[in-house]
Amino acid sequence: MSTPQSDLSEQAAAAAEDFFGQLYAFFELIVTRFFKNGYASIAQMSGKRWTKVIGSVVFYLIVRPYIEKLFKWMHDRDRKKEKEKRDKERANFGKVKVSPNSLRAGGDSGKGKVLGEVDHTDDELEDEEDVMAAASGVPEWNDMARKRQKNYIKRVKKDQRAEDLSRDQIMELLDWSEEEEVDEKVKKDL
Repeated sequence: MSTPQSDLSEQAAAAAEDFFGQLYAFFELIVTRFFKNGYASIAQMSGKRWTKVIGSVVFYLIVRPYIEKLFKWMHDRDRKKEKEKRDKERANFGKVKVSPNSLRAGGDSGKGKVLGEVDHTDDELEDEEDVMAAASGVPEWNDMARKRQKNYIKRVKKDQRAEDLSRDQIMELLDWSEEEEVDEKVKKDL
């Protein structure tokens, strides 16, 4: 007496055997036909057919360099377009789409102030710090920034005065003894 499980396993084994048998027969047929037809097509070829095959091979050998040049030209053209596109993107990289003046205005009006431009004129400004703030374009400075700016301007003015002095004036400032002045006057008179 057979159990239902053994019937299923026998049916599965029979199905697998049938499947692999058909698969083997199919590949055997393909291999057999390939070699049989391949041999027959070469052995039974006429002179006219040999001429066509040889002509096709020669034509391909003659035309192949031109085909390669065509594909190379197409490839170079595409690369050139891509390179121009990349160069254009690089050139446009960093360019702002929003103007700095619109950012300074703080609104959508797009009417900002140019650096150095303030609401008040120089006549209305009384304090030196306000004048410096107006000149820099930064209307709201804190006290430390104002002090640093004052000290900087003083240093620049001192340096400028030193540069404006001629060599003789510098020598005069360095020459502080009275005896040397007398000696120089005597030398000039002689």
